[in-house]
Amino acid sequence: MKNIFLIFLFSFLLLSNATAELFEINNCAITSSDGMPMRDKKGIPISHQDFVYDPDYYNDLNTALKIPKKQFIENYKKWGWDKAESDNWFYDIGEKGKVWKLVGTDIEVKSENKPASIVYDPWKERINDPYDYIWIDYISTLSEDAISKYQSIGSEYITRYEKDVWSIDINSGLITYLRIYSDEYFRHQQNLRFQRLIELEKRKDKLTLRLLKQRPIKKVDTTTYEIESYAGGILIANEIDSSIQNKIVFDFNDLSLYKSYALDGVETQYGKFKCPTSADGETNETGSFSGTAFFVSNSGHLLTNNHVVEGCSVSKITYLNNEYDAKLLATDKTLDLALLKTEINPKSYFNFSKEGASKLNKIYVAGYPLGKGLSDDLKITSGIVSSLKGFDDNSNEIQIDAPINPGNSGGPIINENGDLVAIAVSGLAKDQTEGINFGIKSSAAELFLKSNKVTPKKSMYDGIKDNNKLLKILEDGTVYTYCD
Repeated sequence: MKNIFLIFLFSFLLLSNATAELFEINNCAITSSDGMPMRDKKGIPISHQDFVYDPDYYNDLNTALKIPKKQFIENYKKWGWDKAESDNWFYDIGEKGKVWKLVGTDIEVKSENKPASIVYDPWKERINDPYDYIWIDYISTLSEDAISKYQSIGSEYITRYEKDVWSIDINSGLITYLRIYSDEYFRHQQNLRFQRLIELEKRKDKLTLRLLKQRPIKKVDTTTYEIESYAGGILIANEIDSSIQNKIVFDFNDLSLYKSYALDGVETQYGKFKCPTSADGETNETGSFSGTAFFVSNSGHLLTNNHVVEGCSVSKITYLNNEYDAKLLATDKTLDLALLKTEINPKSYFNFSKEGASKLNKIYVAGYPLGKGLSDDLKITSGIVSSLKGFDDNSNEIQIDAPINPGNSGGPIINENGDLVAIAVSGLAKDQTEGINFGIKSSAAELFLKSNKVTPKKSMYDGIKDNNKLLKILEDGTVYTYCD
């Protein structure tokens, strides 16, 4: 389950393979907030260390309750919810000077010594706020009995985030956190922010007010971080243009995410999360589960990279604007090749070069960089063969200077005669190198196919085809592949 993460880590250090250069992690689940552990439905604190990612837990975290205030006021005292006892006081500076405050309330006591335990109405502040509803962010913290009571008075389930994604771009050295709020949750956040601004103005809390104004509520909200370092499976990044020095730490050893901020040189951790493995989370067209493939027979056999299909339960391809299932027949992790089979008799398939590649040969690379997020049109780049050896003297690869971007993985590399000379596989990180990309030699792919009872067609003729013929070869035989 962690193999996709290990591939990513290896790629970060050495090779940024074409899909791992843009690596996405969806729906990380919070386990601790502001130093306090989250609690499950039974009220038991969640141990971050022992927590195993659970999609159902994340879904509960991502579901809020919107409770009609009028109906709640009419019922909550009948349920016995108007009396709670607590001695959870903390010493703070309020409007009246130094006071003791009861956690989670606006109750204050001016006293030198810590006050005794107090019985209070925990809903008083929520009832007096200016909205016609009461909002509870996480139903994961509610008991079944509480949820049943809320439902009985017409409460609504509200999805908080439509998307919740961390995107790690090794090429640029940037991490982007994307949140897309649901319409209802967006309106609620705007209400909260407006009320908070009013409170801070009254308290003349200029620092907090300034920080809040720097964070407007956006329906599509992104935060960008710059990668600082990576070692031992731990990646550290700092928020760009952050006045409070926000930092994130991804620990790929146990798939954890930590958030912290620093004010006046003092660092405070305010959030712990556990992230899903590839099997737990959603797949997407720009992540580790999409790439390019191409036909190698008129019976529907296709070649692609192993890392494109690894972890997929069902692979699909798009051919002539239609979607088809693709059965995985064989893989070779060392070569990074995979053989797929569809029930398609393609219009065209690729011939293998009789002579292979030579230095300075002109080549063309076809594929779907960035999946279909860029466009659904096949993209083609060109260059030359730079070397007949790949990374670390790998004699099964060639080096080319034609661009290979995320989504190109598994795509064909052809010569001027339209014959296959290699399969796109990877490139070195672009922030450190320029034009160093690799392809698996067609001769290595030929042996892989023959060992799996598929005989590739060898080209019988040498020559140079015009651009129109080369384009037709590439477009008729190359497909987009992805996980269902």
